Amino acid sequence: MAEPVQDPIVLEAARLARLEQALDKAVSSDRMGTYLAAAAGDPARARALYVWDRDVSAALLADIAILEVAVRNAMHAALAAGWSERWYENAALWLDDRSMRQLENAWKDLPSDVKRNRHDVLLPGRLVARCMFGFWTNLLDAGSFVGREPRRTATDYEALWRSHLSKAFLGGRAQARASGARYTRSWAHEQLRFVNVVRNRAAHHEPFVNGCPVPGQASRRLTAQEAHDACLVLARMLDRDLAAWLSGSTRVPSVLAARP
Repeated sequence: MAEPVQDPIVLEAARLARLEQALDKAVSSDRMGTYLAAAAGDPARARALYVWDRDVSAALLADIAILEVAVRNAMHAALAAGWSERWYENAALWLDDRSMRQLENAWKDLPSDVKRNRHDVLLPGRLVARCMFGFWTNLLDAGSFVGREPRRTATDYEALWRSHLSKAFLGGRAQARASGARYTRSWAHEQLRFVNVVRNRAAHHEPFVNGCPVPGQASRRLTAQEAHDACLVLARMLDRDLAAWLSGSTRVPSVLAARP
């Protein structure tokens, strides 16, 4: 007896259902709950929002990959102008314990053969490349303390800003003025902090569908559009031509426009 012919439409529907179940299982019900809420309980739209959120993160990280390199190179150059390419070795550059720990971690991350050859002209660049975005962002805060009691001493990153780091952002003054603000260390720190928050959220696969919380500002959440805007502000602070290039190459606007 011949087996009954199965309807191709039914088979395809069953296959798609299995794939959807696989995504739901991989994501977990708790995580998908965020998207179900945003989709008013519609499972199909929730899955579409999840994929859209993935694309938002990927597009933001692609832009931040350019910005992060540009920031560290600009700030490295500003520090090198005062303390040489090996500013990280210079005791005259007074960094707080947090910054020194971050430098230490970057140093530990270098290959052993690189660390042994301390006079290699490429060593400063390789160390700078391993300093995380948070390290550069923290150099623009007020500074903390170095050492322990009874020799615990406050550092002053305001002085570091005025003498050198303010020069790292060639378009900073114009961008602050365009934003209705003064070009200060605290203003510049906030701009980098926003981008660092976005970077970390995207890198850790956290949702953007309901915005991005800003640490220390309980009521503040950056929308995905504001996250993109923050990246463009930082780009203009660094170099208006870089900002123009980024504006012409970014995928973020098209991804945001395609939100399900």
